[in-house]
Amino acid sequence: MATTKIWAVKNRLDHVLEYVSNEEKTIDKLGNYVSRDSATENQKYMTCINCSSNDPFTSMMNVKESFHDNSKIIAYHAIQSFKPGEGNADIVHEIGVKTAEKLFGDRYQFVVCTHLDKEHLHNHIVINPISIVDGKRYHNSMVDIYKLREISDEVCKEYGLSIIDEPKGKSQSRNEYYQARSYIREIKKDISDAVKRNYDFDSFIKDMKLEGYEFAKIEDLPCILHPNFSKAIPLALLGQKYSLDSIDKRIKKCETTFVKLKITYKQKDANTLYQMYKEHKLNGFLKDVVKFQILIGILPNYAATKVKLSKEMRKECRKLDLITNATTFVAKNNIKTFEELDSKINDLNIQLNELQNQRKQLYSKSYIENNLIEKAKLSDSAKRLTPEIKELRNDIKSLEYIKDHSQRCIDYNKELERKKKLERRNIIR
Repeated sequence: MATTKIWAVKNRLDHVLEYVSNEEKTIDKLGNYVSRDSATENQKYMTCINCSSNDPFTSMMNVKESFHDNSKIIAYHAIQSFKPGEGNADIVHEIGVKTAEKLFGDRYQFVVCTHLDKEHLHNHIVINPISIVDGKRYHNSMVDIYKLREISDEVCKEYGLSIIDEPKGKSQSRNEYYQARSYIREIKKDISDAVKRNYDFDSFIKDMKLEGYEFAKIEDLPCILHPNFSKAIPLALLGQKYSLDSIDKRIKKCETTFVKLKITYKQKDANTLYQMYKEHKLNGFLKDVVKFQILIGILPNYAATKVKLSKEMRKECRKLDLITNATTFVAKNNIKTFEELDSKINDLNIQLNELQNQRKQLYSKSYIENNLIEKAKLSDSAKRLTPEIKELRNDIKSLEYIKDHSQRCIDYNKELERKKKLERRNIIR
């Protein structure tokens, strides 16, 4: 039985390689784990793949330099650990090398070292994350972590060693969740491709069925069934863009765009003068006549675009929106004094904080939840609070703008009154 774990290395690669290849750990000088014969005595259990066995550090650094890699993660360090008394150094090392070869052998450089200094034998695998084939990086996602465990178990079985039974409860749910994640990108791509191919929702559903997908409602949540995955995946986990309503809107948008393109094409065919003008095929008097007709609106200007507002105009429009929103709010809530306005802003801030904390808790529960249906429910509940939070933020921002503006007006009026009093005193004197 072998347990596995892997983590990123962000300090110095040479230090990691020196540690894993330490002869005090990798050579069985006492003969505890291997038979003492000419083939195994004082053997160093270290294997380098796709890099120099004499100087793996330089080999790895050369690959990094050739692909101009400056990432903070300089390597990945995996450990494959066995039960005390299970297997000897030869078998354990062979298992480590085979496991690493199946995972990284065709693309990456790695070093496998077997440590014999503890009761439990264990392999250290150091991987250079830059591919020797195309320079692309290995990122070690959760899917890769489970892949490491699966391959390790497969190789252990080949050598007749025991493996950890399939985890139950939360661990099993976690495994299912990360397996589902590996299919999500594929599902998104297939949905987007089907949206482009179809002009109504029914044909989209039929198209997806031909691809092997099924749509179903489970506990009132719309879900999709992937042909190679046994569990239903809630559409909420794919993102808002992939809800059934959003998919329907996207299909209709594609259809509208298609119809508009057809109409525009026909209109351009019918208005050959306009087309000739735009292609600079008209000259002299006729060119001036067509240009004049376009300017006064006799000929339609298909190239006309929406007027873009200046930066200053956009700023003033935002101010107008704030004032309009605040005026409506003040009128509806019958706010008459500065104190009432201040009190209302405080109340809204309290409501906002409560909703934000509630949403944060739901997202936190969703993050650690591994059951796909429950995860989608928690995420959906959190997202439903967002519109109310946005509305509260807008109201607070509008009221604070009115408060600041009103305070400035009050201060201005006081200053004006003070100046008038001074002027009156000077006139009397």
